[in-house]
Amino acid sequence: MKKTRCFSVLPGRLRLLRIGLGSAAFLSGALLLADVLVNAGGGSSNADKTGNGGGILDYGQVTFSGSASYENNTVRGFSQGGAVYAGSVVQQAAVSFTGNRAEGGSGGALYSRGNVQVAAGSSFSGNAAAHNGGALCLDANDGEEERTVNVEGGCSFTGNSAGNLGGAVYVSGGSAEAPTVLNLRSTDSSRPVSFSGNFRGRSAGASTGGVPNSITVMGHVRLVMHADPDCLVSMEDPLYSFAGYSSTSSLRKTGGGTLGLGGGISLCHFPVSVEGGTVRLGTNAGVRGMTRLDVAAGACLSFSLPRNPSQEAKWSAEGPVSLDSTAEIRVALPAMAGKEQEQSWKLVEGTTLSMAALPSVSYDAASAEAWKSEGSFSLKQENTAGKSALVLAWTRTPSPYDQWKKDHFADGTPEDQTVPDACPAGDGITNLMKYAAGLDPNKPCGSVTRLAVREENGECRLVLEWPVNTAATDVTFSVESTEDLVTWREEATVEPSGDRAEYLDPIVIDGNAPTRRFLRLKVSRE
Repeated sequence: MKKTRCFSVLPGRLRLLRIGLGSAAFLSGALLLADVLVNAGGGSSNADKTGNGGGILDYGQVTFSGSASYENNTVRGFSQGGAVYAGSVVQQAAVSFTGNRAEGGSGGALYSRGNVQVAAGSSFSGNAAAHNGGALCLDANDGEEERTVNVEGGCSFTGNSAGNLGGAVYVSGGSAEAPTVLNLRSTDSSRPVSFSGNFRGRSAGASTGGVPNSITVMGHVRLVMHADPDCLVSMEDPLYSFAGYSSTSSLRKTGGGTLGLGGGISLCHFPVSVEGGTVRLGTNAGVRGMTRLDVAAGACLSFSLPRNPSQEAKWSAEGPVSLDSTAEIRVALPAMAGKEQEQSWKLVEGTTLSMAALPSVSYDAASAEAWKSEGSFSLKQENTAGKSALVLAWTRTPSPYDQWKKDHFADGTPEDQTVPDACPAGDGITNLMKYAAGLDPNKPCGSVTRLAVREENGECRLVLEWPVNTAATDVTFSVESTEDLVTWREEATVEPSGDRAEYLDPIVIDGNAPTRRFLRLKVSRE
């Protein structure tokens, strides 16, 4: 068995000792060693060199037995690993990497071709690489065996950047027989694995440019994103892969917890399977390019839907989709503008869509309240040339007037003939009046109202009567009076009774009554 050798560094020279690198050995340079053990308090800061590994260069295994910190280390030229270059890495405690750079190479914080264990609570912040892997560059393994990279709960990747690929992490696998397996494992509900503010295509040292990217996949890589119940893997930056260069890769979501894809379009040109828990897509997030998508029984696809839906589905596969009928769809809706007549969102799409039955849909209560009060939702499968999609559609419940228009006017009738103030029959009676009275808008009528004199208890009064459309629940009837046909005043608002309504004038027709008195009906729509 290979024996680990432990080293410490004294100013100006390198001595071989049987001790580890501890708090008394906070490095300011680089080591070129076989196997390295870094004890609690170890690390490196402000190293600046040409050559691999700004803080540690080790072609064997680097083991961190305690917490350590690597800050502002830089390698120049075509050198790899701004802080650490290692054959393999084992972290037994959290290690922080901040502000490290590979000015001309890859792995702003760490570069490795072997197995890597990133301990829970480790952080990678503000690291940069000119080429691949702003924080981690996990280049293709040289051997013929599977290589494993584990990133444990509470690890965070924030504000890292790469000039080429892998804003936070670049991972590649050598062959289908010797792939790289990258496990992100969230097992503590209070400490998610998180990615945010990472960019690919941004020059080392630049604060602008590039596009958001968490992980770039190349070659033969098996991604496993696992979250225990109530735990979270949070990726605010999208995944990225090249079509044709990663088709033998795969992504599996396992565990009962949540994988959250917060923003941007993740390009996953390989099979994706949701085997348990929830995958949540943010408002501007989507996943495209999958050669296959499988959603297992009991799994959940969660969506925050945008106000202006894309023509492409939130999950858009270039191959078949299999969606178990016991899978669940969860939806959060955008704020309602108040003018929508209908809206539809493509949720999942593939060359084929296999479902034994439509999955169940649940809605975020707060965001769905306005939509449900104004209309109704339906989930349906739509088939077009070469595509099959699961679509969520919303249709506004027609207002009583809109329904009346639909019932009385043929399709294609000009809009100016169907508006409330129009008189398509040419009789001077508006659509609104005929709608309120239940009359045909296309047929002339002499008068909507009937004016008569009614005698009750020896007194005579005018009474105005008219028919009522009981479906017109959005109108108000009022009666106005005048003595000169110029100035009209409102007398009363009338609540109809059934399909008839009337107004009995309070003015008694006697010697004290006005010489002239006119009544008319006024209809207003709420």
